[in-house]
Amino acid sequence: FKNWLAGLVGSKREQAIDEEKYHVVLTEKDFESWHEKLRHAKAFAFDLETTSLDAMQAEIVGLSFALDIGTAVYIPVAHDYEGAPKQLERSYVLQKLKPIFVDPHKIKFGQNIKYDMSVLANYDIELKGIGYDTMLESYVLNSSVNKHDKESLALRYLGKTITTYESIAGKGAKQIPFAQVELNVAASYAAADADLVLRLHAVL
Repeated sequence: FKNWLAGLVGSKREQAIDEEKYHVVLTEKDFESWHEKLRHAKAFAFDLETTSLDAMQAEIVGLSFALDIGTAVYIPVAHDYEGAPKQLERSYVLQKLKPIFVDPHKIKFGQNIKYDMSVLANYDIELKGIGYDTMLESYVLNSSVNKHDKESLALRYLGKTITTYESIAGKGAKQIPFAQVELNVAASYAAADADLVLRLHAVL
């Protein structure tokens, strides 16, 4: 059975991720284009980048979405390091996205989506249409495994080592908040998070 399982998992391993299909949105024109795609999508994966792991204290720094495997977008709203490019207002972005988040007919995918749901609730957005959580999918498939975080899942089911938060923000006392991470680095990391959810779901 272990050999069969290895064959099944191995047959679905993804090719190298092409980050050229990751986009960062800084203008209203680009945002409106992606907003229209989300508005017509039946399902999508998303992930929030925030200021804290504590959902009750966290503020949204950016949002990433993936509609198809390999194509993802990052919408920054609160990167505030010196020299950071101008970004869209968080209130504007959330106001436009709220009808999509609360639509129960649009299926949402996520990793530990309970966290994102709690953060959105702080902005008076009740997330509906939750379809799949890759963390829970992994647990249901094999509850005896100790780790169901995205790094472990990527390695276990996709054979990939993904970029960790520590590798872009530092560790310990030298760790910087996500809002201080340079935008091009943050965008690749965040877009990959949303893309990873779809890749994992396809296997799980």
